[in-house]
Amino acid sequence: MEEARIAFPVGKGQVNRVEDVKTVQQLLNSSSNGTLSVDGIVGIRTQTAITHFQRQIVGMHSPDGIVSPNGPTLRKLNHLHIRRPATSQPSFSSNSGDSVSEELYLNAARELNCEVAAIKAVVMTETALRSAFISPGKPKILYERHYFRRLTQGRYDHSYPEISGERYKQYGSHELQYERLEKAMALDRQAALMSVSWGAFQIMGANYRSAGFNELEDFVSAMKNTNGQVFAFINHIKNTPTLRTALQNKDWSTFAKLYNGKKYAERNYHIKMANNYHSLTSRQ
Repeated sequence: MEEARIAFPVGKGQVNRVEDVKTVQQLLNSSSNGTLSVDGIVGIRTQTAITHFQRQIVGMHSPDGIVSPNGPTLRKLNHLHIRRPATSQPSFSSNSGDSVSEELYLNAARELNCEVAAIKAVVMTETALRSAFISPGKPKILYERHYFRRLTQGRYDHSYPEISGERYKQYGSHELQYERLEKAMALDRQAALMSVSWGAFQIMGANYRSAGFNELEDFVSAMKNTNGQVFAFINHIKNTPTLRTALQNKDWSTFAKLYNGKKYAERNYHIKMANNYHSLTSRQ
């Protein structure tokens, strides 16, 4: 595994390039099961996490609160991240099955300290607990044209209204999703891949960093396998503390708002999740 790198120092009063800050936040979360939001902002919690790590792990008597590109804090963060298999990007085998296994559900529940039924309620809402793929290695997706519009500043709205515009009222077939994605990729590959929700958990490509990946293309490759999809879900929830708390408490309105967007109620995501959770637990 390659070491994570930053271009400029991160910490109070430093350059704090957004991508560098996100890298440091991810490493801090990885090193100690932390709950920092990976938002690229050096707030009080991030500053405190840096100084705590320097004092307790690096062994600095007088922590300076700065993570430098070639400094001891980044070296130690990388060392712990590379050694930690649970949060480092795994090797995804090609034969992990076409749906999430009970073992993977149990592992995810342990990592997130929540009920298996709560995770299943999410998957049941997103993909009905059926196969996460439409064919081997080809995950189920939904193409979101309102995301593509936003990411491309609406410059394709008039010339390509089918793939850039308001939120779809009806999405259409699985094949149609890939047709739309391919058209969008021809215009702007990165924006297109970020405008798709992927796999059993329907995680947006735009969330690839919170899902534990430094590169969007690595996230997309991982979606071809259920292990990769579960890995992404665990990290996305861990890196969004309010989302994890909502899942643990079965607060479906809060969870759906954060997971499915502010218009979640129009499609009754919160009600579907609550009903699915009730259905799953009433079988036990």
